[in-house]
Amino acid sequence: PSLDSTIRVLSNDGRIVVYYHNKKYRPEKEYDNVVVYKEGVLFGSFTTDQYAACSSKDNDCTVLYNNYDAVIDYKRSDYGKSDYKKVLRSMDEDEEWLHNKMLVIKDNIIYTVSGKKKISVFHTDDLVLEKDVDFDKLYPFIKDFPSPKTTILNVPKTRMTIDQFTEKKSGETLNQLIEKRFNLKSVSRNDKTAAQEFKLYHVSMTGYMTRYGFLELTSLNVDPIFNKEELVQYIDNLRFDPSTIDDVLPRQYFNYYAMSYRNPNENVARDEKIAYDKAIKDEKLRRERLDTINGFFIPRSLEESFAQLDKIMPLKERQILVSLENQPDKYNSDAGGLGIWIRTNWGIIDGSRFQTYFNERNLYDPKEISAIIVSQYIKYLKKENQVARNWERTHPRI
Repeated sequence: PSLDSTIRVLSNDGRIVVYYHNKKYRPEKEYDNVVVYKEGVLFGSFTTDQYAACSSKDNDCTVLYNNYDAVIDYKRSDYGKSDYKKVLRSMDEDEEWLHNKMLVIKDNIIYTVSGKKKISVFHTDDLVLEKDVDFDKLYPFIKDFPSPKTTILNVPKTRMTIDQFTEKKSGETLNQLIEKRFNLKSVSRNDKTAAQEFKLYHVSMTGYMTRYGFLELTSLNVDPIFNKEELVQYIDNLRFDPSTIDDVLPRQYFNYYAMSYRNPNENVARDEKIAYDKAIKDEKLRRERLDTINGFFIPRSLEESFAQLDKIMPLKERQILVSLENQPDKYNSDAGGLGIWIRTNWGIIDGSRFQTYFNERNLYDPKEISAIIVSQYIKYLKKENQVARNWERTHPRI
């Protein structure tokens, strides 16, 4: 299996299921690298560090050994072509065994080989774990043990969205129930025509649907038209049909709500849209006249932004920034860095005179704008001549 796969091991009596993942995508224990369910209830879990006796910060520290790239002869396999057929390089017997197995089971004891080529011995009945066992010593003993036959991918079977969950009592979907409770009409998030014509009110939520039909919310964000506390309480009291979730899971995570809402009266919904657009336009014009927003001076031009960044950034940080010239994901991501600071504090998202400076040059995407500012600032730090003027020549006002 690939590093992105999940290996599922089922005990002989079906009471215990163990999931192995080399990658951890979420912080909850249900998404640890080794997760154990007993009779449908979470029984225990381990991170890579706990299970494999190594630090997950190391590239080769994984719960399961993976030598795929080392043993596949990509050229002879015609990799990337329609007639691809896997051909292995010549290798030692143990490496071929690891490629084909890397996990074996006997008498409810699971033997796994980590990325460090150490064996972990897991007694599933009582969660007793022996780790950091020497591979060469144990390999002759376990090499003929069978491996599990089932491999599943990290993708749930269902493609349902949260708004489609059906309440048992009424037979109505959560979307229909919210329409009635708040006297609104639902609109698909993908309906661009409706978004242009009507004022829409948005709901987003994530959570787990349990085997018993409870929707356990992990997040809920709503526009002010909704009473958030009331909606949380309302959803907590509903019981849904759980038959749509994966039949081997006690609960399943869902993260998309596909509907927005508008006033059921089309004329009122249009008037609300007109009033909303006017308020947004008025607020943008107000912000364009400000030289300072939330305590931050707002540059009027690219050149003026360089002077501000010189004042804000210590010399060491400027030197680090220059070293990241060819790595925009490091300075302009949504997770952090100078780019997101610029977008947030210089009004590139919510409106400012600096945003207008770029809009006049047919540039509107906030992330693209911040990438331009930082990349041009790096050129300026490298002492290139007339950086701002040269950029303005190639990006005149329209």
